[in-house]
Amino acid sequence: MFDKIISNLPLHLQKRTIMSEIEKYPVLDYIVDTLKNAIADTKIENPSANEYRVKDGNDEIHLKQNGQTVTITDKRNIIFSEDLLETLQNIHEGVKRNDALKAELQAATIIINGLDIETELILQAIKDSLDQLSNSYEFLQVVDSDINKIGVGFKFGKHAFRLNITNESNEVLIETRFTPTFDTTVKQTITSDLTKVQNAVNKLFKSS
Repeated sequence: MFDKIISNLPLHLQKRTIMSEIEKYPVLDYIVDTLKNAIADTKIENPSANEYRVKDGNDEIHLKQNGQTVTITDKRNIIFSEDLLETLQNIHEGVKRNDALKAELQAATIIINGLDIETELILQAIKDSLDQLSNSYEFLQVVDSDINKIGVGFKFGKHAFRLNITNESNEVLIETRFTPTFDTTVKQTITSDLTKVQNAVNKLFKSS
């Protein structure tokens, strides 16, 4: 009976009840609780104190905390498909009557598939903006990512090109890279469109 009661508690309370000691990873536990409550029929595995697997059918989200950084690997983009990026970005706002946990969550850095959450949201905004400008744009793949920097491949019709996106503290920079033989007229169109997109993204994310 006691075990059943404990299993129904949020993860951060389960550990506190069972271990009877100060929780070492309340930030990680709270994030996992948030995912568990938002994604239906998930199963939780906890192979170590600072590591979780959130199982969604045959797919999984892997989470691990080191210091103030929580690293999430979500190969199937479950978090994005469940529309949880902004929830995680503002996760501290959901904490009630626990100022210490709220402060820890606010200070934590959450990295999803190599990017911080704001940079991931910026990438999605860039993709959406290009789609709105022309149905000729097609997202290809992420080439590389490093916290606040990402390289991605796009096509305009049959013409492939690369964007290097850097999310600085006060500005989003978008660099467009073309092959030497890239069509001049198409290049001018893309360059003009990306100037508009960069201005729009900066207004959305960096305006005070």
